[in-house]
Amino acid sequence: MLVSGLSVIKNGVKLGYPFLESIQSAIDICDEFLVVVDKGEDETLDRLFAYRDTQPKIKIIETTWSEKVTPKKCVLAQQTNIGLHQSQGTWTLYLQGNEVLHEKDLSTLRALFVEHEKNDKVEAMLFERLTFWGGYHKLIKTYPDRYKFTPRAVKSSVGAYSIRDAMSFAVFDGWSTKGRYPRAIDTGMDIYRYGKVLSSSQLELKSNKAVHEQEITRNRNYLSEAVPLDLLADFKGEHPKVMRELVNSFSPDSFVSQRKKIHFKERLRLIESSYYKKFGLPCWRNKRYKLLGGYSTKDRLDY
Repeated sequence: MLVSGLSVIKNGVKLGYPFLESIQSAIDICDEFLVVVDKGEDETLDRLFAYRDTQPKIKIIETTWSEKVTPKKCVLAQQTNIGLHQSQGTWTLYLQGNEVLHEKDLSTLRALFVEHEKNDKVEAMLFERLTFWGGYHKLIKTYPDRYKFTPRAVKSSVGAYSIRDAMSFAVFDGWSTKGRYPRAIDTGMDIYRYGKVLSSSQLELKSNKAVHEQEITRNRNYLSEAVPLDLLADFKGEHPKVMRELVNSFSPDSFVSQRKKIHFKERLRLIESSYYKKFGLPCWRNKRYKLLGGYSTKDRLDY
């Protein structure tokens, strides 16, 4: 059985993404690791080539992100599919450039790959989001940044395509024209998402809201205003080992939040997330997978 890792990245250095740490977090359980990368406007490609010199499992696929794809966020799915369809593995483990696995989960994950290699019912595996905000010691404790599950491992043989913003997959039986969501089991594992551990200007660049430097300056309070205090919690767990140097060296350009006022929709999100924590994600919630069995029971010690 072969396991392929897959990542997609552009301007990872400029955006402050831990894209090398992301690869490092998974490469030990992968037999190959494909990185689909646009040259961009920084040193991302150079750093990937330098890392490949020390890690022969890495295969770099150079592409150019199309400006014609609409909506813009769907270019991530387009680029993911370029790598997905060059995967040689029975399983493809997909991590975006800001996502990291914890080393404590690797052996169990590899065992799940082996256990379900020939189980045709299982087409994908789920991870729960754990999203950090503005720094490494605060996380967002409400849906969808918590309690939302996403397929991050998929069988390469089932006719799977990355769709929408590359946060989900569709399966085309027999490579047909009619797709469906994959049948998936819950791994019981978290995926550590660091895409919002950025400076205000990086967050604005990421979201394409800031076209000019003047706009970035005008939105310099983004980190302290976008998420209210009630939706944040202290992180009490341990970060993956590959992230510890970044965690120890991080100096935020702003405190995480100063907004105490909570809007009506945010209050509803807080209430429903409290329900999810106690009872699990309800069946009426929109899910881009068909759950096999139930969700894993686990302690959420992070808050």
